[in-house]
Order: sequence, then C-alpha cells, then structure tokens
Amino acid sequence: MGRRARFRGAKATPKTLEKDLLEKSRLLAGKPQLLMPQCTRECRRCDIRKAVEKMEKVSQIRSQPRKLEHAMNWGDHLVRAYAATISLHEAGKVPYLAATKTPMGEVSFAVRGKVEKDKLIGVQHYDHPELRLLALWDIARKRGLHIYSTEKCAVCSPDGPRPPEEYVDEAISLLPYDLDDEGSCPHVKDGRGIEVRWKGAGTTIKVCPSCSGDVNTVHVLAGRIAAEDPTDDFDVEVISELRCESECQGCRVKEAYLLPKDLAGRYLKAELTDATLLEEHAKARAAAVREKQDEVYMIGGTCYGRDKDRFLAALRGSDVEKKAVSGLISSRKMCVMSRTDQAANLISDLWPEHKGELLAAVASPEIVERVLAERSELTPSQIVVEAGRMESYKGIESTLPAFKKLGPVGGYADRIARTAKTEGKEAALRQIEKTKGTDHRMRSVAFAFISALGEGQTKGWQFTREEMDYGTYLAPFAQRLLESQGDDYAEGLKLLLEASGSNEQADRA
Repeated sequence: MGRRARFRGAKATPKTLEKDLLEKSRLLAGKPQLLMPQCTRECRRCDIRKAVEKMEKVSQIRSQPRKLEHAMNWGDHLVRAYAATISLHEAGKVPYLAATKTPMGEVSFAVRGKVEKDKLIGVQHYDHPELRLLALWDIARKRGLHIYSTEKCAVCSPDGPRPPEEYVDEAISLLPYDLDDEGSCPHVKDGRGIEVRWKGAGTTIKVCPSCSGDVNTVHVLAGRIAAEDPTDDFDVEVISELRCESECQGCRVKEAYLLPKDLAGRYLKAELTDATLLEEHAKARAAAVREKQDEVYMIGGTCYGRDKDRFLAALRGSDVEKKAVSGLISSRKMCVMSRTDQAANLISDLWPEHKGELLAAVASPEIVERVLAERSELTPSQIVVEAGRMESYKGIESTLPAFKKLGPVGGYADRIARTAKTEGKEAALRQIEKTKGTDHRMRSVAFAFISALGEGQTKGWQFTREEMDYGTYLAPFAQRLLESQGDDYAEGLKLLLEASGSNEQADRA
C-alpha cells in the first residue's frame, strides 16, 4: 500500500482497452465529480473538493486544444491527470499505452501530458477500488485523511479511522478464510492462532495455525485504505492458550507468551504473513521462556512449572524413552518445552545437545558406544530404545546359564527363549516365523513356543495336525523355559529336549 508503481515503456493500444478508456474519458469530461470521494462531513479546507472545482473549469475548456494542453502540463497533478484523461475523448483515440506492474497485476494507462503516472492511473481507473487510490494518496497523507475505497465509490473520513460498513464487509470478504459471523475460523476455538482487532470496525478476526496462510490479514483489510498509516486502526496478537498446572512463585512464562513489539511491527509493515508471524512468535516465545525462567517443564501449551513428576507423567512413550528423559532432567534444572506429549518427539528435539545424557540414563558406557557405532541409521528415539534393550539383554543374559554346545533343537529353543526375555513377545514370534523351517520336530517345538506365548489359535493354521498335537504337548515345557532363570533355566531346557525326543544334551559350560 502506498508504494509507487514501476513502469515499463509504451506499447500499441489494444482496441478493447482503448474503447474502455475513451468511454471513461467521456464520462469524466461531463462529470468530474466521479473522482470525488463521498464525504462523512464537510471540511472547510478540502483539497479534493478544490481539485474537483478546478476540474470543472478544465471541463468547460475541453474543446479548446491549446488551453486543454496547458491544463495537462501545469498546476496540480491531480487536475493535470484529469485534463490528460478527458483529452482522450476530445482526440477520439488513444495513441499509446504504458504498462506497469502493481500488486493488483499489470495495469495499462494512456500517457498524456506532464503528469505523475500514479495520478494518471488513478484517474483513468477511477472505477477500480484499488487503483483509484493512486490519485488520492498524496492528499490523504497531507491532510491526515482516511479514504476507504469500495467497489462502488470512495469514502473520506477526516476524523481518523472510521471505516464505513460497506467497506468492512467487502474487506473481510477478501480474506481467504472460512470465517463465521463472529470473524473466527472454525478451528480457533482450541485457543491458538492469530487475532486481528479492527478497532474502528468493532470486529475481531481470529484464524487458527492450520488455516493461517501466505497472506497478511491486516494488509488485506487495509489494502483499499489511503492514509498516512493505513494500519493505524489495527492491533495484532497471537493467541497462545497457556494452561498452568502448577503454582509457581515469580512465574514469567505468561510474560514470555506475549507478542513482542518488534514482531507486531514487522507484521503491520507486511514483512510477515499470518503463517510466518505464528512461526516467528513460536521461536521468540521459546527463547523468551529460556531467558526468563531457569527451570520450567511444558508440553504444548500446558505448563507444569518446576514439577518434573507431573511433566513425566503427562508424556506418552515407552518406559525406556521416559527413563531417558527422566534421567536427563533429574540431573539439573532445565527449560524443557515439548512440542507434543510424545516422548519420541521430545527426545529428537533434545538429541543434538543431550544425546550422551539421554543414553547414559538407560545404558552403560560400553552399550552406548556400541549402539552409536552399529545403529546410526535409527532415529534418536529408536537408538534410546535399542540401547535400553541391549542393556536389558546384558542384565538378563547374566542370569542365564551358558552351554557348551547345543544341538539343533536345543539351540533353537534357547534362541527363542532368550529373544522373548530380552526383546519381548513380538520379537520372539517374528523369529519363530522366520526360522520354523520344514523339519517335523522343529516345527512342533516352534508351535510349542507359539502356544506358550498365547498365539496358538491365531497361528495354528500354518501347522499340520500332528505338529499342533505334538506342540501342544510340548507347550508346558516351553512355558517353563520362558519363565525360568539360572539353574531352573538349564533344567527347563533339559526337560524340553527330553520331551521332544531329540536325544540332545544341554551341558552347561
């Protein structure tokens, strides 16, 4: 708004545009008042009315070429633009057009006289709600006016920003949002988004983050206002619903959630869109919280203050993930702001600065070194879980006996049992699925473990009747092996081998 257009050279006149310009020239020649905005009150010194009075005198001499040419080259530029425009009607043709790029697209206009091009465009496009303002900008700035341009006409307010109802309705309709009667998008009720207060219109526009797009709401609403500062009637705020779950002395989080003046200023200058304002505010808010608070724990818009236990209880994730986060925050005072209640997301955010501490909370140094070297393709959360699994395996492994040399059935049963103990039921089932093979005895042992893991009925279709019957007989032995440790584990494996009829030994190392 208020920017001067950039111009390119003249070009030949398209016939349809020439006809349109000649018709508007004819109308203006007989009625220069078409350029006059409607007035909300009679001003003693009205530059626009004075200019129109001069235009009326020019209209009277329009059939005198020399006087008309003098009028389009001397005096007030608005009057010059009028004289240059009505000269087209007198000439009956438009010799050349110039083209310029504007925020509204490329605009063509007739070049006549020594006239500021903005004025020429504004007069020749007096019926266009945005372009007509080019003729009125200088007067609005000089006299402190607010001129509102609607589809039908312009309205002048000399007493500060007082938008007419018709302008308000049209401006709001230009926004690319689905707003209700109160000016809110359907999703803003969750308490987050951008809020634009239009004081003179007595209305507020609220748009949620998911709807906020690559537009600037204030500059859409003020896009047809000519004034020294067309945005002086607007205030902007970012709605960030903050829920306090803890009473803290000297809390400054609420203060950090306010929209900084520099961001509001950049937005009002159209340096930011609705979407980028929300993005920049989120960054500024996080930085302000860290600057103002030495310790705070937050999930989204919920603040738990310094209450680490409630913060951890609100996180969702595996025991290992939560143990890693707990180990980190229990060792120091921190400002932790999680985007969501998912522990995996929080671990990803904390990973660049606190990778070592997160892993140290769930695994020994040798396990940490190993998992970082061998599983670098995993996500941060997956690495934490894998480190926890490997540490757990090391602990469980220390409770299980070692064997000298197991046969095929013994080795198979030992692998399945150890996998179930260290990685869980699903990992054991996946291993069985991959390794059950074609041997009748081995498949019966596989079904025994499937039954012991509670999946006999759902996966029985993969086995023959004989394999299922034999596996059902072996299931109690597999169950004992899954539940045992130490000496009992060695005894359990020995009994399973005997029941299977494999004649294999399970000698301890």
